Amino acid sequence: MARPKVNIDWKKVNSLLEADCEGTEIAAYLGIVPDTLYRRCQEDNKIGFADYLREKKAKGNSLLKVKQFESAISDKSVPMQIWLGKQRLGQKDKHELDNTSSDGSMSPKSTIEFVDTKAKDDED
Repeated sequence: MARPKVNIDWKKVNSLLEADCEGTEIAAYLGIVPDTLYRRCQEDNKIGFADYLREKKAKGNSLLKVKQFESAISDKSVPMQIWLGKQRLGQKDKHELDNTSSDGSMSPKSTIEFVDTKAKDDED
């Protein structure tokens, strides 16, 4: 005798996929084996699980980007504006260090001397 067909809440599955959960995590959440989830996806949605997952994750990524953008613009979140500028526009922090004193007396040396202490020890 066949097992009773488990009820899968596809709205919940969609939400979990949008949140970047994997199929194995979702199956565990639902209390079923991954193969059941994958097979039922094909049966119920007429699409393979890999394609279904890609679609839902893309939607989740889009929703997240919109919220980040809204946070940067509408909420005037400066940290989010900076982060988005770095991510999307290739902006970066530029750190310049000037160790020269105002009168020039403490200018850093332009060359650095490296001493091979091992070679010196070998000579002794």
